[in-house]
Amino acid sequence: MKSVFFVVAVALLVIAQINAYSVNCKNHFVTKTNASCMDFQLGRTGLRVRINDLTGMNPLINCNDVDRKVIKKGTRICVLPYFDNNKTIDKYTIRKKMTCSDLAKKLGLKPNQAYVIDNFNRALTCEIIKKQAGNEIDYCIDGNYRPNFSRSKRVYKEEDMDYNNWLYWMNIIFYYFH
Repeated sequence: MKSVFFVVAVALLVIAQINAYSVNCKNHFVTKTNASCMDFQLGRTGLRVRINDLTGMNPLINCNDVDRKVIKKGTRICVLPYFDNNKTIDKYTIRKKMTCSDLAKKLGLKPNQAYVIDNFNRALTCEIIKKQAGNEIDYCIDGNYRPNFSRSKRVYKEEDMDYNNWLYWMNIIFYYFH
């Protein structure tokens, strides 16, 4: 009974940090060849990562054309995140009649980088942005959406990943319910 209480308490602690997180990487993978987002989804890179997870952890990857080889050989890809209280993330309220290009410019990105905001905010989709006026989204104050690899360990295959850790599962719960 005490262990159940502990797990619930830790889950609530992780969820309580929802309003400030960043893309910090615990495990990363380095591509051996040019790769597409679908290559990761299907495990053709040696590691299977769903496209939504891939872009959520690596917001600068444009997976709009999932079969295009947009990930260059030698690119570090975050495959397992961890979350901490990072002051570089803030909230922005979507304005009426705003387009994704307008939003990208407002948040310091190029108009053709609207997909970055889309990737960084799972609830936002550019197709329905006009219906989302008044909603808050997360954005990086400094405009840097690159994953932080400073404490990341390189993995070569799925078996190398740090799945055995209870904190990993708390991070996954936080990541999907953000």
